[in-house]
Amino acid sequence: MYQGEKFKTFLSKHKISAVKAAEILGVTRQTIYQYYGSSNLTRETVNNILTKFNVTENEVFALSMEKPKIEAKPLHLSADPNDYDNDGSRFEELPDGTLRMRVPVIPFKAYAGYLRGYQDNEFYEDLNYISIDVFKQHKGHYLAFEVKGDSMTTLDPNHFRESIFDGSIAIGRELSKHQWRYKLHTHNYDAWVVVHKTEGILIKKIIHHDVENGYITIHSLNPDKKNYPDQVLFLDDVEQIFNIVQVVNKRQY
Repeated sequence: MYQGEKFKTFLSKHKISAVKAAEILGVTRQTIYQYYGSSNLTRETVNNILTKFNVTENEVFALSMEKPKIEAKPLHLSADPNDYDNDGSRFEELPDGTLRMRVPVIPFKAYAGYLRGYQDNEFYEDLNYISIDVFKQHKGHYLAFEVKGDSMTTLDPNHFRESIFDGSIAIGRELSKHQWRYKLHTHNYDAWVVVHKTEGILIKKIIHHDVENGYITIHSLNPDKKNYPDQVLFLDDVEQIFNIVQVVNKRQY
């Protein structure tokens, strides 16, 4: 286990939030999240942790822990005190009767932090929101992701409309893990967000779901198969899956 992971485990064991840890150590919350992902913290950082928490190095960095368990239900985040459904989205009824839903946006620069801190409510406090018009108050957990790169772009006229361009905002609805035991409705959605433990946050098509053996095959629209080959991902290594319900281009955001 990396030093950063051991430090995060120490905080969790003592029920110390990232916000509180940042206050104790005299650093920013973003720095705490950077610590979580570090394989080797600097000697200065380690000494600061040991001094401020009044602990020995063995108490923090010699911890052992079983492989983290994956929750079997979707995460419902209290991102807004006025949340109607306590699920991270907020609905507003406009004078003309239109409903508007607010969704938190994960910017590309925060992807690494999301992988380490998506279960911590504090991670969502400083995020921007995007508002989209909807026909009803949708249930479930919605997040928006800033798209980076050209893996989901093509000039093929048969699939060009499915392209998701760099800088776009992809809005997804999370599928709880109990839904993964059944065939995903891959034919109903052009693209998905897959949050993978080691591969990162991927925006792809899902072209196959093997329920019995527990894996999915993901596909890029970009025809450059040298850089964007199809991949098989085992669901044991996947944290979250979102089906993309709407894409907002730069000029609309």
